[in-house]
Amino acid sequence: MKVIIKKTVGGTEYAFEIEGQKGLDVLANAGFLASMPGKCGVCKSENVHLASNKAKGFTFVKVICGDCNARAQMGQYKDGGYFWKGWEKYTPPIQREGEGELPPKEYEEEVM
Repeated sequence: MKVIIKKTVGGTEYAFEIEGQKGLDVLANAGFLASMPGKCGVCKSENVHLASNKAKGFTFVKVICGDCNARAQMGQYKDGGYFWKGWEKYTPPIQREGEGELPPKEYEEEVM
């Protein structure tokens, strides 16, 4: 069985071709791709894009909002199959002073 899914994420249209022997597995993967977020779940902006990164041997796939920097990440079930996690507002980790970056502005002291 083969299924082609066309999905628009932000302003980009993707065409995914899914092929497999088991029809239910193909349809499950097609459903996952069809449910990929096309707009931000936090600020409702359509300025989103598909992104990925690798860390510690794992590949992470997510949809990121270009306006508020929120992201929805792909999850994987232990028994197989995928799902989209809920949208989360992303804030970069705070590094301590002396570790390469300055502390956030709310912690800066005014110097005169």
